[in-house]
Amino acid sequence: MKKLILKTALITLGVVIILAIAAFGVASLCVPAAMSDLAYSLGMSNISSDYAYQEYERSGDLAYLSRSFELAAANGRDEKAEDRFDILYAADGFGEMCASRDVTVSIGGEEVTYDYRDYVCGLGACVKYRLADSDEALAEAIALAVNETAQDFPAGNPAYTLAVAAAGAGDSAFCGRLLTAFESAGFAQNDLYSDIVYILEDTVNE
Repeated sequence: MKKLILKTALITLGVVIILAIAAFGVASLCVPAAMSDLAYSLGMSNISSDYAYQEYERSGDLAYLSRSFELAAANGRDEKAEDRFDILYAADGFGEMCASRDVTVSIGGEEVTYDYRDYVCGLGACVKYRLADSDEALAEAIALAVNETAQDFPAGNPAYTLAVAAAGAGDSAFCGRLLTAFESAGFAQNDLYSDIVYILEDTVNE
């Protein structure tokens, strides 16, 4: 009798596990957006990134493509991040999506707007820099960052972001190339510009 009860319990448990796995699989196929949110809430950002990309493929929503790119880049999955950035950057509606996510904050009584496009393009330039295996690839990273940076050299701009990454890596040769690109771009020489140029020069001279 006890063996029968135990056998029945084990069979029931097995069926429950199989159904749970099946339900998870169905949810993965049908509602990748919800699965992305769930995975992220559980700290599984790589899985969340992939589900976000699935949701983009299903719905065409660029917000999910952007999310998948950001998470891939943040977790060192640079090949996937670059592929997703290139799709995002070339997509119709990229500019509008970025503008809808700009954030204005008050710092010391002054209103400062952080441009989401600057953030994404800076992150994309850093990914391309990390993956670069040729002069052409390095030039592509620089061109992206510089071309996407406004002349007034605002806070959080892509050129600044790339410069910080290169200086942090102690890459004197690349920092020298960035300095040349900065000078050619004719950016406004505000405090932020002066600070990053000083950091680049210090890295070059190390």
